[in-house]
Amino acid sequence: MAATEWITSSEVLDSIENFETKVWIYRNSQEDDSIVGFSSLATTGWQRWPPPDGKRSRLLYIPQLGLDQRYRGFPPDPDWRYSNQIMEHLIGEAKKYAMQIRVGKPPSKHVDLLTLKVHRHNIAAQKLYTRYSFELLDGFEDKEHLMMFHKLDLEG
Repeated sequence: MAATEWITSSEVLDSIENFETKVWIYRNSQEDDSIVGFSSLATTGWQRWPPPDGKRSRLLYIPQLGLDQRYRGFPPDPDWRYSNQIMEHLIGEAKKYAMQIRVGKPPSKHVDLLTLKVHRHNIAAQKLYTRYSFELLDGFEDKEHLMMFHKLDLEG
């Protein structure tokens, strides 16, 4: 519900304008060109990385990601599931963005972590993120959300 509210309200435009968030819309061109889902990517300042005593760092952050309920579990072949296609695209874009940030900047300014918040009761999303090597980040959860991170492989 939060993802739908974000993408259909002015929040997405505010995020693009204020934080230079990148947003991708995924369509089902085989069927009816309906929207299958969307993803987004931004940079964010973090108080301390690595926690608890690290320096203030810049991280990549997924503000919102959504998959229309009609397309969950489809296509039936797990290798081609829309959720997997979206995650692979988003991680690929995060790697490209991290590499662009590295150009001309000292190592202290490099970004290699992709972070997100997931609703603590959204077990399906947590399982998806775990399949893509996201790990829980203890100490950053709130009443409704857990924080997860993924170390980007920028060598390969």
